[in-house]
Amino acid sequence: MQHHAVIIVGGGPGGLGVAATLEGWHPIFQGNYQFPSKEVQAFAKANENNPLAFDPHALLALGHRPIEFYRMRHHPQQDALPIDQWTLKFQKKTRVDWKMLTTDGPGGLWNNVPKEQMTLGPAHWMELSHYPIGKFYEDTGRKRNLNHLAHRDDLVLYYHAFAKKLGLNEHIKKGVEVTSISPAENNSTANFIVESANHENGINSKYSCDFIVFAIGPRSKIRTLNAEGVNQDYISYAYTSSNDFPKERVLVIGGGRSADWAAQELHDAGRTVIYVMRQKPESHLKLINDSQYLPYYRRWAEIISGEQKRMGLLYESNVTAFKENGIVVISTPEGVVEVEIDHTVVEIGGEPDYQILEKFGELTFHKKHDNFRFQLNQMVVDQATFESVDIPRLYPAGYSAQGTGLSVIGFHTGCFLISGDILRKLGCI
Repeated sequence: MQHHAVIIVGGGPGGLGVAATLEGWHPIFQGNYQFPSKEVQAFAKANENNPLAFDPHALLALGHRPIEFYRMRHHPQQDALPIDQWTLKFQKKTRVDWKMLTTDGPGGLWNNVPKEQMTLGPAHWMELSHYPIGKFYEDTGRKRNLNHLAHRDDLVLYYHAFAKKLGLNEHIKKGVEVTSISPAENNSTANFIVESANHENGINSKYSCDFIVFAIGPRSKIRTLNAEGVNQDYISYAYTSSNDFPKERVLVIGGGRSADWAAQELHDAGRTVIYVMRQKPESHLKLINDSQYLPYYRRWAEIISGEQKRMGLLYESNVTAFKENGIVVISTPEGVVEVEIDHTVVEIGGEPDYQILEKFGELTFHKKHDNFRFQLNQMVVDQATFESVDIPRLYPAGYSAQGTGLSVIGFHTGCFLISGDILRKLGCI
């Protein structure tokens, strides 16, 4: 059984930032920068050459959230900073023994989103500070505006380039699903046992480790549809391209951003779409109106304001059964209806797979949601270190950690809280 000091579960941005820091890419503060209070400014200046070494609880005592302390160095203003104005720099130190286990590789779920998917925020919101996305654009000859949305092709290639440039790939094991994390036996020198299944060769493996970075992502467990006949061959549980659905009539089930994307793109590809949602119409309209900064929601506003000849919207409705020959039974406020379709796309979202941790007993969660129907239970953590309050030496990363908000820009610098705490406990800084 392989042993590593740290095992990182998940290859998305939450885990990649920790991996880069543990690989030895440590932050330093240079040049002129300004924090909002004199006390925090003096604290930053006193620690600018090794800002991972201090105990972030000292920042809490100054009334400043540690994750915001680092975010202000990464994103000191709303717009992207030119590379030559960055005051957050990095120096290479000795690596810690870490291993990443991931099903999707660097970038996590972004490897499998729709082929024309755009980000929900500016490109620079999506970057990890160790290798700015502006530098990636420059290195690869891309002419892009950092304050505009990024195409998934650019973003996935950025995360792959991030792993390559910082020397992470040798320690990333792809195609591997972590199935269980449990406490090590009392006579073991390790703290955790990690069980995994390799999707490529079918081999199950076990690892032991001292620390866990739990960066599984917000959709590691896909929600299931409560309906009969969910195994019919005309049903797809992922949407990537309208070309995958060549026939005319497509049923889309969902109501979140992913389902909105699928329904709109299929409509504009010439399909007749029946879109089934549990939500009320006013909720959907609010999301559309509040999201006009995104091109596909501006297109949604056009579709809804038009005659909708090929977009049927069924609100407050549920699919109850899938029958042979494309017959689908739908419960609507007006009664039960049956429709005949060629394809079905199910995009009902997912949630973090906390069942992986069931051997630790009941966990403490913080319920979090935003104004755009994104919601999940976050693990309660020490706000100075992001260590779980329930499982010592386990660190939720990304969306699953309390205190990050529900925006990518909000959780990226959590990597410094996590890595710093691990490095201090290992006596490496």
